[in-house]
Amino acid sequence: MAHQPSEPLTVNVKGGEGGRGGLGSGQGQGGRGGDGLGPTLNIGTATVHVQGGAEINIRDRDIIISWLSPINFFLRQADISREREKGTGGWLLADPVFKEWESGSGSTLWCRGIRAGKTILASMVVDHLSAAFRNNKDIGVACIYLNHKEADQQPPPKLLAGLWRQLVLDREIGSTAESLYKQHREKSTVPSLEEVVSVLRSSITELSKVFIIIDAMDEYPEVQRHTLLKHLAKMGSKVNSMITSRPNISPERYSFQNLKTLDIYAMSEDIQAYIDAQVNLSPRLSEYIEEKPELRDDIHAKIIGAVDGMFLLAKLHLESLSTQNTIKAVRNALKELPKDLHDSYDIAMQRIDAQSKEDRKTAHSTITWVANAKRPLTVEELRAALAVEPNTQQLDKENFMTIKTILSVCAGLVIVDEKLKVVRLVHYTTQEYLDKIQAEKFPDAQTEITHTLLTFLAFDGYPDSSWNRWNLPPLVEYSQYCLAHAAGQPEVQLREILLKFLGQAFQWMQTLAPGEFSWKHNWNSLPWIYPDWPSQPSVLWIAAAANLMETTNFLLERAPLLQHSENPEIIVASYYGHIKIVQILLEKGADVNSAGGIYGSPLHTAITAGHPEIVHILVENGANVNAAGGYHGTPLQSAAAGGSANIVHLLLEQGADVNTAGGEYGSPLYAAIIKGHPDIVRILVKHGADVNAAGGEYGSPLYAAITKGDPGIGRILVENSADVNAAGGEYVSPLYAAIAKGDPEIVRILVENSADVNAAGGDYGSPLYAAISKGHPEIVHILVENSADINATIRLPTCHFRGMLAPVENERDEQ
Repeated sequence: MAHQPSEPLTVNVKGGEGGRGGLGSGQGQGGRGGDGLGPTLNIGTATVHVQGGAEINIRDRDIIISWLSPINFFLRQADISREREKGTGGWLLADPVFKEWESGSGSTLWCRGIRAGKTILASMVVDHLSAAFRNNKDIGVACIYLNHKEADQQPPPKLLAGLWRQLVLDREIGSTAESLYKQHREKSTVPSLEEVVSVLRSSITELSKVFIIIDAMDEYPEVQRHTLLKHLAKMGSKVNSMITSRPNISPERYSFQNLKTLDIYAMSEDIQAYIDAQVNLSPRLSEYIEEKPELRDDIHAKIIGAVDGMFLLAKLHLESLSTQNTIKAVRNALKELPKDLHDSYDIAMQRIDAQSKEDRKTAHSTITWVANAKRPLTVEELRAALAVEPNTQQLDKENFMTIKTILSVCAGLVIVDEKLKVVRLVHYTTQEYLDKIQAEKFPDAQTEITHTLLTFLAFDGYPDSSWNRWNLPPLVEYSQYCLAHAAGQPEVQLREILLKFLGQAFQWMQTLAPGEFSWKHNWNSLPWIYPDWPSQPSVLWIAAAANLMETTNFLLERAPLLQHSENPEIIVASYYGHIKIVQILLEKGADVNSAGGIYGSPLHTAITAGHPEIVHILVENGANVNAAGGYHGTPLQSAAAGGSANIVHLLLEQGADVNTAGGEYGSPLYAAIIKGHPDIVRILVKHGADVNAAGGEYGSPLYAAITKGDPGIGRILVENSADVNAAGGEYVSPLYAAIAKGDPEIVRILVENSADVNAAGGDYGSPLYAAISKGHPEIVHILVENSADINATIRLPTCHFRGMLAPVENERDEQ
């Protein structure tokens, strides 16, 4: 229970010039109406103020923030900032284009360059802006650091929620986020992209200006990139965005307002400062320069001349020079510095292969793990992975190498993020290089990783019921990816050990499911997060869930398909989008209309999970497009809620009933309205959806559109004969609902389509006085302009309202 404020609350009602101010924020004669901020609460250590007057406990606030935004970019920013050499990058802050962007509003600065230290510069800009506006709580600064290795953990909703998290630091989280948390907590669901966007926009509206810096947009997959940038471009005039990328992305396609572009390059002075810092950190080079001071100038000249503004190439050259055993060897290496990044990587691999057998083995295993990991490994996870020995039953602590030893044999290709304590390749291009040479240099990479993980999971005493999030062995959490690594070649090479694990996998699921460290809490497409595991899954069921195609074929060749009665294999394969598995199961006799699972059928499941290819396969194989069941009642309602126009069209063409009632939202039309999909609303209405269907939480489709604050959908419904004076729902009429929502655009749409501006009823007696009491002067003007009766009987004292009506009456008198 939140603590009660120690001082009397002052109720604020936003409005124009008021009467004596009794309901306003002031107490003086003829005071102004309030500012709409709701009760002002005593925060202390117990509560925080929430827009609209709600109180929220500090602990609950932290829970909501962590729930909505599990990504924390603060540590990444701190780590990159630490790497920046003091005094570098100043040219960017002094550039006229940057200055114009910084001082302007609603503009986007797109910075393009090739391996020119863009991430370091982005970090510098974040530090610069944070320092400049540290004392101005009305200006927010937020950043995103994209990484190709973390794309699966960084879907657009998480990234946008990460921006929100930074903007509400030391600020109110807002009632929108609180209500969203409560709504999803009850259903154990996660927020949609649209809901996260709404929360972020809500926080932005509370600020006067927001800076958003996003680094390495080129490392983000194209589909997700398009979604992220589309929403970022619509964040409004308060937002200034800065985005860095390689030149291969065209920003013009994303409709950014006031777009500016700036080429990013590394200044010679910056590279020289970096060289000096790295030379001072190298015991050998600093010793050589102490003996021969002129060597420093030679290193400056040769490296700057070879790298063409690429910090990464300078780093690789210095790494190579620091291994030379004599000054002469350094001078000889300077004469042969490659100017191409690929050649530099080749030289690094040659140095790795020239090491002792043990060092070479350690380097190859390290690169195998770091380059192929499904997410960045922690330092302890990498150390544990390298310590696992084949055909052993426990993890030997004496077999752990220090991270310093591990890094020392990798020729600078592997680095540690000191703040996050994770291991990374030195650059995105390192991954590209390793991908090209993997078939030749690391052909069994996935088999090696899978074997290590399955060996680890088979250790004596594993899993242990006493484990919790604080005492897990170091490789357990990453082991959730064991079957992701196993798909393909490892299935054949490790069949025996893999089948043994699949037979025990449910035991792991039962052990690790509870608590915050659960595999189920991972947002990736892993079998452990399936929301409806059967009580006794077969080996075939788990193989289908994990997309183990070779294993699925192997099992079905040796025994007929016996569908799981509780949750058929075809349903879980449809959930994860495993096209080949679905096809194999159908060929082996799987029932395309199998009932089961929380979604009801394979078709419901594929639609809800967003897999159009599988939807087509299922429909082509006879799936019932009007099958009842699951959350959404019908496949069409699932498609309407998901916003897929193609799937909606397909289902309607196959005879789906557009007005079937039931499901979570009541009907397909309600689903499209509530989830905010105007294109789907148009399609459904065109195919006969009843725009005046009564029922559900909102009473009618029009009420739903108004309550959700979507004037575009409201207009579609009104233009297609929705009753603008229908009674029902929480409010007297759609007009009353729009006034309560405070949306002038919807009010105008309604009154222009014959909504009764003098309809009696409700707490305030008439729409006009409802608008006045809610403090919406723009709506008051709209109503009066459309013949609202300003002399109608009202149910509240007139002293407050006459102040707001005065300007309108004066306008009438003048006319």
